[in-house]
Amino acid sequence: MFLASSTKPIDTNLSGIVEQIEQQNPGLSVLAARQFRCARRQTPLEVTISEPREFNVLEEFILRACIEFVPAPTLKELADLLGLDEVFVKTTATTLVSLDILEVSGMGKIAIAPGGRDFHDLGAVSKSQIQSIYAISDPLNQTLTFNFDSLRTETIDLPDLADLILLEHQISDIANLSITEIQPLIQDSGLGIHIPAEGKIVTKCDVVGDDLNIWQTISIFVLFDAIENQTNIQVRQGKQILETASNLLNELESQQKLSLNDLCKLTEEDVILEEQEIIPAPKARKPASKKKRKETESGNK
Repeated sequence: MFLASSTKPIDTNLSGIVEQIEQQNPGLSVLAARQFRCARRQTPLEVTISEPREFNVLEEFILRACIEFVPAPTLKELADLLGLDEVFVKTTATTLVSLDILEVSGMGKIAIAPGGRDFHDLGAVSKSQIQSIYAISDPLNQTLTFNFDSLRTETIDLPDLADLILLEHQISDIANLSITEIQPLIQDSGLGIHIPAEGKIVTKCDVVGDDLNIWQTISIFVLFDAIENQTNIQVRQGKQILETASNLLNELESQQKLSLNDLCKLTEEDVILEEQEIIPAPKARKPASKKKRKETESGNK
């Protein structure tokens, strides 16, 4: 009934999946199946993460001394009052100064910095740390995600899908994205470094290295649906169907921006022959044309 398997452009290592698809889906015929490589683009980043922490006992005492003592004491006077080495008091004061909470004069006299009282009232201060992460742009699945670890690189000797269609990487624009645009993408990636509800905020994102193409293997199947009387492109990675990628290629094919012949060496005559074999046309009815199939496909989207 179907085109002979030997005449179909099906990669040998996909024959098992082709057989499984046809067995599990009566009325579906796999007209072509080919493997390609497709690049994900990886860019190394450094992000600054701000999160709250409570004041320690010495920090709390220094700030209270600024507010409650009149006149405010010097660091040496505080050290003497607490019976501590002045080095410890100076080190703690330096930390508070770096956080724009405390001011220290040349004579060692302390004063609360503008806005420092707000932090004192909250009982906490924002601390910052820098974390290395990677941005991963996948143009086929139309995603921009973030990982802690670099993706594994490997050599894949397959045709490059980008030679047939234009695939636009979102990562090329990452330097132009605002921090408010990047924050939800990092949050959705589940890294746990941007959780506004817990006060943990990514405040800065810098590109710190060159982009690197990371190759992935994808399988493309051209299916003929006897019930709907139309062709359909399906993209898989292993056994997983990539819905977004499949929709993208079907849309490009319907707009005549992608040729099934270029993609899978499949001609219109092959499709019509398969259609005539699966759905014998009544005498008063001609087989559906390629245009009709595309109109039907467009109407089903």
